[in-house]
Amino acid sequence: MVGRSGPLYDLLARGSGLPGARVNAALASAFAQTCRGLGGRADAVALAMAHLSADEAPGATALEFLPVCGLAALGARAAADGGVRTQFLMELHARADDLRFRVRDAVIDALARIGGATGDTLANDVAPWMDGYFHAAAVVRALSHEAWLSSLHDAGPVVARFDEAFVLARDAPRAAARYPGRKALVEALGRAPGHVAARFGVPVFDMLARWSAVEHPELRNAITATTRSSKLAGRFAPEIERVRRALLDALPPKRNPDHDFGPTRDRSGARHRRK
Repeated sequence: MVGRSGPLYDLLARGSGLPGARVNAALASAFAQTCRGLGGRADAVALAMAHLSADEAPGATALEFLPVCGLAALGARAAADGGVRTQFLMELHARADDLRFRVRDAVIDALARIGGATGDTLANDVAPWMDGYFHAAAVVRALSHEAWLSSLHDAGPVVARFDEAFVLARDAPRAAARYPGRKALVEALGRAPGHVAARFGVPVFDMLARWSAVEHPELRNAITATTRSSKLAGRFAPEIERVRRALLDALPPKRNPDHDFGPTRDRSGARHRRK
């Protein structure tokens, strides 16, 4: 493939399924598997594709498929070869906040694939990712992928990453409230804990119960979303009820309507000093 990027790019772009609702995931996976089989001989091509900018491979066009494939290949290589894992994880980190959502999704998929091969080790190694909104969202979502989740055995690092994600979302400055990265993180915190809770149970519900006292409505809504999961209701009914009660207990007390006389008039403006 090296030296033949033109024909390769054309072939991948034609089969991308873009512009369209869904990217051709099967083709991206096949490309990644080919790169994995070629080993280091394919790394230059995969890196070149992963590095394609939004100007070179605009979002919502067939060309966006090229960095998606490049990142998929880096994930496959890093999962199979520990010698390139650190370098390629850095490449994924650098693209976790790409403005093209398909590229960000490719980072998540690649991270989950590496996690499937390394399990708890990667759950510890991604701690530095938790200082950026899109980066933390990528970790939270990747941890909930079956590929990585099934390889995890220690709830400790997983809960630690979720705690860090909640802290990041809670402590975001007001200016970041509408930032797409924070929105992505809050959305991830509403979806991922249910999958992780199904794997680890009580430690995850303990974490959700702790965070039920958070004042931010969007984070409380994210926790509430987990309590509504039909997949958890049968196995973890007592734990779900515990989180629901924690959410209710954290609500401010309602004012007694018998003591609510409505707004009072401020008469201070009518007062005049004696001269």
